[in-house]
Amino acid sequence: WRVITSDSRLAVSLNQCRCQHPHDFTHGIISGNLTAQTSFYPQSMCETIAASLYPGIVAGHVPAMSCLPVQSTGHCCRNQPHSDTPDGEAIYQEWVDNPTVSALIADIDALGLLEYAALGASEGPDVAAAVTRLLSRKEMMSNPAALKAVRDEAAGLESVGTWDLNSVREKEEVAEQARKTGIKVHFGQLMTIAGEKFAEMAEIYRKIKGRIVYRGDTGKDEYGAAAMYQNMSASPTSVQGLNACLAYGEIPGHTTTTADAIKAYVQALLKSKYATWIELPPELRPTWWRDNFVRPVVALIKSLYGHPESGAHWENHLHSILKDMGGVVSDEFPGNYWFEDTKLLLCVYVDDFTLAGPKEKHADFWIRLGAKVDIEPPAPLGRILGRQHDRVKLKHISDENAAMGASAEALAFNMSDYAQQCVDLYLSLPEAKKLRHAATPFAPEGSLIAADDDIQGELAGKACSMLMKNLWLGRLARPDLIKPIGDLASKVQEWTRNCDKMLYRLICYIHSTKHYKLVGVVQDKPEDLKLRLYVDADFCGDRLDSKSTNGGFLVLVGPNTWFPLAWVSKKQTCTSGSTTESEVVSLAYSLFLEALPSVSHWEVLLGREIVLEVMEDNQAAIIVVKSGWSAKLRHIKRTHKVNLNRLSEIFADEEHYQLVYTDTNEQAADIFTKALEPQKWGNALNLLGIRTDI
Repeated sequence: WRVITSDSRLAVSLNQCRCQHPHDFTHGIISGNLTAQTSFYPQSMCETIAASLYPGIVAGHVPAMSCLPVQSTGHCCRNQPHSDTPDGEAIYQEWVDNPTVSALIADIDALGLLEYAALGASEGPDVAAAVTRLLSRKEMMSNPAALKAVRDEAAGLESVGTWDLNSVREKEEVAEQARKTGIKVHFGQLMTIAGEKFAEMAEIYRKIKGRIVYRGDTGKDEYGAAAMYQNMSASPTSVQGLNACLAYGEIPGHTTTTADAIKAYVQALLKSKYATWIELPPELRPTWWRDNFVRPVVALIKSLYGHPESGAHWENHLHSILKDMGGVVSDEFPGNYWFEDTKLLLCVYVDDFTLAGPKEKHADFWIRLGAKVDIEPPAPLGRILGRQHDRVKLKHISDENAAMGASAEALAFNMSDYAQQCVDLYLSLPEAKKLRHAATPFAPEGSLIAADDDIQGELAGKACSMLMKNLWLGRLARPDLIKPIGDLASKVQEWTRNCDKMLYRLICYIHSTKHYKLVGVVQDKPEDLKLRLYVDADFCGDRLDSKSTNGGFLVLVGPNTWFPLAWVSKKQTCTSGSTTESEVVSLAYSLFLEALPSVSHWEVLLGREIVLEVMEDNQAAIIVVKSGWSAKLRHIKRTHKVNLNRLSEIFADEEHYQLVYTDTNEQAADIFTKALEPQKWGNALNLLGIRTDI
């Protein structure tokens, strides 16, 4: 390729890619069947051009790269090296001699944007970054350290009996035997992976980590057909189950601790329906195999990562251990185990264990579990599922609930770093716009033009990944985001220019409110606790199809307790004919989806029947539910699949199920059903227990 450019940075970058050959060398002429190979630019050429012309986009974001603030210790002239730096002259000369740096400085100087600041003489604190670079197979095979890391990983897996080297046989021999006997077998392959941790640091600080996984895409049977695995699945805990566990751990006299299983999957046997034989990568095969086998295979014994059944086998293995220890799995929240003798609740998410209950019972439990499961030393409550749990002291703000009052110790759900990642993901897009302050996540109605509903948005191909990342933030720690995310998620298949505007507003709001934290406080005795469900609905609130939206907010409450457990916002499946109808449908949805399962769960935890308060701000809906019949709502059993008699039977037990009227200004679920005005937004956040001052 011959490139002519007026961009000095591009010229310098391409100059480093010049052909290395004698001056008298002549390139061949591409013609005939070789012409098709010139249809596209080479990848390295594309990367060089993009990085040179658009450095802010290509290199504007480095995941998990830690930063330190520049220390203000005076100025340093460009032409004068740092006097406090031992090798300052050498460093300066190295930069001056670098043509790429010189070109960059010239370009930035021309724009008048270059500022110079000197680093302080004193060394700052060491900061551990988390940049891991995946090595290509060619790099791994040519790097002795990488091969050693992979072989060390293999030795560790072999030491726990993950596969049996003594069972080595020729693959064709095993397949032929299976065809003759009619006993099916599965064949698979292992894949080695090497990653360089701390890749951004000097070489002496880098560490190469090896990984070995089962390639699920290569599974075949003895006839070469795709392997048919068992229809198995795992049931880790839900976010609601985790929140209930944390709330139980906040009861006075209780605590919460966590631990991780070490190489969890390979602690379980691979109990597949058919025997599985695997091919080891060449770098893991014993040398004596070369002269004795063509395609050697060995028996896979343990549930290695990557095997489609591994997750289920590990879960079944752990379930049997916890059952032997006296644990009873929760029917309402799979992955949660109750130990009646110690009053402990264990929440399991794959290999993450969260234990809540009486403080004095934790140490003995971890010792007993550690005798049967290989786990890391237990630690206090910290980060779970990407959500950091901080102990905070609260000042009194208002009297809506205990989370808004003063508290010596409360639990804050902190995902501010993840919120920044959501913002960075948007800003990394070429279509991104400069962010502004936003008081709410909803775009003003006047900005959504009807004509833009018929024009495809610029972010149509990238909206799904953006929304899914934001949804995790909303589900775990930011209920104020659930409604706008749900609105946009329903339009992914028909993304419009108005959707672009709505997404932009949502990102602006996240950017403006990264410091917002949902707070939970439990300062009452178990006998003073009860569940409260806020339910609400809008009427024909969707701008395009006039369907209503269900909103629900479940919280553990007491005189000095407020701990959010679950929140929902979901568009109704068909159009409601009245406000009362939409409210009744919303009540039924949240009651059966979240409240009643939580009632059963908490009755086990507290050892007594628990009261459920349902807060409704529509008096007509309360009358209809209590009576169990309405002439105007006789159709909802068919349209919404809601049975009024069923609701009436539940609230007939007024001692334990109480349907209570609440003022609209005190309806915590209101935020999940409609786009509230900015003047109402602060009160809506307070009703949820979201603090903006910590």
